[in-house]
Amino acid sequence: MDVLPSWSEGFLPLYILFVGVTACTNAISCYFSDSYVRRLYNPPNDHLPPVPGIRKTTSQTTTIEEDFFSTPQPDRRPSVASIAVHEDRSPVTDLSSRTFATWNMAVGLLRMHAAYHVHERDWYHMQMLTNVVGLVHFGAEAFYWRTARPSGPWLAPTVVAMIGLSWSLLQYGHYVK
Repeated sequence: MDVLPSWSEGFLPLYILFVGVTACTNAISCYFSDSYVRRLYNPPNDHLPPVPGIRKTTSQTTTIEEDFFSTPQPDRRPSVASIAVHEDRSPVTDLSSRTFATWNMAVGLLRMHAAYHVHERDWYHMQMLTNVVGLVHFGAEAFYWRTARPSGPWLAPTVVAMIGLSWSLLQYGHYVK
């Protein structure tokens, strides 16, 4: 088996392979850090879900002086100031980051395999469906649930999915016989 799909096949298999490798490397990074996922799923401030038991106020409260960078002591309740500073309203958790990583790994492996089997109808359809699922997911996160902003890090997977799906639809007759 060649390292890369044959150049005579055209550029679509190379694009599919590149996107698959990128998804796998992204998955590896998401297993170890949630920083990319936190940037991706960064809801607009005006649509943040309420945090139970915490209300936003415009009044100022004076509390005891605390070091916000140290680990909170488990035997005492946090002050109002520390709740306000440490309030994390991101929908991202370590679990959701690892779930995102697992999805990326599965999609990446599928796309890499599809790049070498681009003339097989089922593999071609599967790689196209990964783009459809990605577009539906990222579209819903941005426009329905509003847990992602349609800008910045959200654009990369959305544009990659749109290009992959459009290109695959346009070249369907060339690759699938």
